[in-house]
Amino acid sequence: MTEISDPFRIDGPAIVSFSGGRTSGYMLWRILQAHDGTLPEGVAVCFANTGREMPATLDFVRDCAAQWSVPIRWLEYRWEPGRHSYAEVSHNSASRDGEPFEQLLAARSALPNPVQRACTAELKIRTMKRLVQAEFHWEHWTNIVGLRADEAGRVFRATRDTKDRWTVICPLHTAGVVHDDVMQFWKLQPFDLRLAGPWEGNCDGCFLKSRGAVTRMLEDHPARMAWWRRMEAMPRGGPGVNRLFRSDRESYAQLTAIVARQGRLPFNVFEPEPGCTEWACTD
Repeated sequence: MTEISDPFRIDGPAIVSFSGGRTSGYMLWRILQAHDGTLPEGVAVCFANTGREMPATLDFVRDCAAQWSVPIRWLEYRWEPGRHSYAEVSHNSASRDGEPFEQLLAARSALPNPVQRACTAELKIRTMKRLVQAEFHWEHWTNIVGLRADEAGRVFRATRDTKDRWTVICPLHTAGVVHDDVMQFWKLQPFDLRLAGPWEGNCDGCFLKSRGAVTRMLEDHPARMAWWRRMEAMPRGGPGVNRLFRSDRESYAQLTAIVARQGRLPFNVFEPEPGCTEWACTD
């Protein structure tokens, strides 16, 4: 009889990509359980903070580390003269007003958009890569990503062959874990991610969120959302340079005015939206 291997038994060198959401938190717990509560040698857990995450997300990352006695490396993007870099921070010192994101935008002539998501690539994926290259010096490694069995499209895009120095694997998908399994797990835990709803997940005003989710954020957190208006208002590059995060709907300033006039747009919690399909921005 062929023994079925445990997809949560991880061999290094590997990075566990922790987005700060419930799904990746559950994945981390399963990995720890598969290794008797301790990360195996050559495996590191990384959380890349953009500075636009909600305070509850930062608290959740801190709580997972404390409750499970697991080290989580907190990383942030940095722009140094002429090159991209990174810094290691903590819950106390982590940026909370978009500083890493704003440094990236200052180094670029155009804003990211749904087609060219430089924010995910630089603030998260390549920031983790910079840690690996600077500290671990691995030639090749595995990225462990929290994508579930009910996210087959995202799994396909994340795991397809690339020329990168890492291979992506999704143990939750392999194990058949779906959204309901994750939520049931967290109902039984002594702590949880204290977001008001899915519209608060990932970057607070992310341009990949649906129009309804963005207007919900504008109504609930107007001070936080001012950052997104300010980024679109800044002069960038010459003629033809993208000055909006999205060209297929209103600017953040226009959406702010709409909410001021008529309140929040109709919003269904289960409203389909494109979401950030890159592996580093999962829930």
